[in-house]
Amino acid sequence: MRVGIDSYSYHRRYGEVRIGERAAPGRPWALEPGPVLAHARGLRVEDLYLETCYLPAPETITPGMLDAGPATAVGLSWGHPWPDGTYHGLDGGRSPGAEEELVRWIRAAARLGHPVMRITAGSPASRGMEPAEDLVARLVAPLRRAADRAAAVGVALALENHGDLRACDILELLERVDRPNLGVCLDNVNLVRVGDDYLEGIAALGPVAHLVQLKDCLPGDPTIAGGPICTSLGEGSLDLAAQLAVLAGSGFDGPVCVELAALGDGPVDELAMVERSVAWLRDNLPAA
Repeated sequence: MRVGIDSYSYHRRYGEVRIGERAAPGRPWALEPGPVLAHARGLRVEDLYLETCYLPAPETITPGMLDAGPATAVGLSWGHPWPDGTYHGLDGGRSPGAEEELVRWIRAAARLGHPVMRITAGSPASRGMEPAEDLVARLVAPLRRAADRAAAVGVALALENHGDLRACDILELLERVDRPNLGVCLDNVNLVRVGDDYLEGIAALGPVAHLVQLKDCLPGDPTIAGGPICTSLGEGSLDLAAQLAVLAGSGFDGPVCVELAALGDGPVDELAMVERSVAWLRDNLPAA
């Protein structure tokens, strides 16, 4: 396994404030990757996934704009619904516009030499109370089209369990879409937000995962709006060692990315939290 960061960890710095959060001090960062690249370069992580909502238009991005140094492979993470008016991933298969936007980013990933791109099918807000079987059925065709477009340019897609789909739903989708370049981006906390068990969900999705987004959090109800309050890895209530052991047992050997989501209403320093989390991963990822 490799140590990585997902740039959603810096969402407050870009001006996105989740439910119950305090805004970051100072002026928000511009929608460009420079500060994240510099932080990742200093930490010498092996992988960095950049949320496309914090980037300029895909057609304007050049390889030089995404240089995190020789130690770090960079990838794109598409589908977060920010700012207001942005698609919730594929909008649950309801929106041709969302498919068109995804294709633009797939083309960018291919042009930039990124072999794996994280995507989402939707979000808790875009799903609402719709039955899972209806959502899954409607997503088959757009996911198949997206996978085919990506395969044509040598890109694999990693579908996140984004608080909208249970592990069993994602596995059914993968089976019905039936494309070898469609895998999973596994988020440990999003498993329990939809009713899955941490360890069972990791065991189910680990064998088809391209990457992992790892969180730790304070005790409490994980199903609250916005999700539980994140801590640095190893400083919260989760048994991450057990989760990583199950992940290793599934055969996963890709990037494990620090991701900070809900940060609560107190003063926090997400840069320091990311740094401590990277150090924890280096000390605790299972050996090959």
